[in-house]
Amino acid sequence: MKHQLLGIGQDDGHDTIKTCFGYDPKTGKYLYGYHKSRAVEGLQQIMSMGNHPGAAYETEGRSYTVADGQALIRALDTRTIDYPYSDLNRTLVNHALAECGLNSAPLYLVTGLPVDQYYKDGKPNLELINKKKQSLAKPVRRHGAGAALAQIGKQNVVSEAIAAFYDALLNHDGTMDKDIETLISRRPVAVVDLGGKTLDIAVVVENVNGVYKDRSGTENIGVLELIAKVAERIKSKFNLSNDPPPSYVEEAFRTKVYELFGVAEDVSEIVETSCREYLADVMNFFVKKVGDGSDLGAAIFVGGGTALIKSALGEDAFALVYKGKRIISPDPEFANARGMWKFANFVVRPEERIVEGHDLISQTVDAPVELAA
Repeated sequence: MKHQLLGIGQDDGHDTIKTCFGYDPKTGKYLYGYHKSRAVEGLQQIMSMGNHPGAAYETEGRSYTVADGQALIRALDTRTIDYPYSDLNRTLVNHALAECGLNSAPLYLVTGLPVDQYYKDGKPNLELINKKKQSLAKPVRRHGAGAALAQIGKQNVVSEAIAAFYDALLNHDGTMDKDIETLISRRPVAVVDLGGKTLDIAVVVENVNGVYKDRSGTENIGVLELIAKVAERIKSKFNLSNDPPPSYVEEAFRTKVYELFGVAEDVSEIVETSCREYLADVMNFFVKKVGDGSDLGAAIFVGGGTALIKSALGEDAFALVYKGKRIISPDPEFANARGMWKFANFVVRPEERIVEGHDLISQTVDAPVELAA
């Protein structure tokens, strides 16, 4: 029996798992899932966290409880070198897919890797790419009641920054955005991805013929560092014993206030100063890799960090990084996931998203999938 796989894009980041699983033509909006990359190891924490058994999982002999909504839980650190192919990543990916309701159809799942991990010596790092796909093909079992987990029928892995460019280039129906198409036909375009753990810069070659290797790269100055800096300054200013929870700090970027002992305190100076300092670090890395950018057609800003800074300082703040033509992606935290969804549905050949029933079972367990051409 043949199965038509449902194309899904998932940006399985160190801070948040963002999923794009469709487009609603009635509302003109994409369908998203947004789940924090937060879990604790073991099952003993379920009752103390007030969590339900449906958020506890087992894979490869290890158990995890997802703590997506508990701000005060000390979650496992995802900023490890092996996170893309870890049991923790596999658990969070499967949890997010299930929470999006993707449990009724087999999936063609596209995920990503940062530029410096996706490429090795200027070519796709097939060893790491296949290691990530093999990891996600391993089974995950839910503890207790809950919706069935999604079936991952086939996979692909793309560079996260390139996924963001596909998002800008392709419309929801697979047609080309004429402005971006004209732009990339004449000049390179830089994608600046302010992610959780990393800052990714990829300079896309004219006509989307790859990336300029020497002008692309990754730096470990993700937005989690910015959130930690703001948290530390709030803690110091108000002489607190407890560390401010990251989710509460993220709220302060949008509101410029932080609630202490039930009272809203103004933290606008802390937030705005920290954002400008972070943008200075981004600018330094941009100049290191790209130079002044005078030979670019534009720079596209994406990622959760872009969303946070935009909410705190507005779009004009990104002129601190690049003074040329700037494109701030709509819903920038979902740009990678949207690009991965578009890649799955419009770049991958339709026949690649069809599997036989027995192939689906083997893919779910342990079979890697070759990269699409």
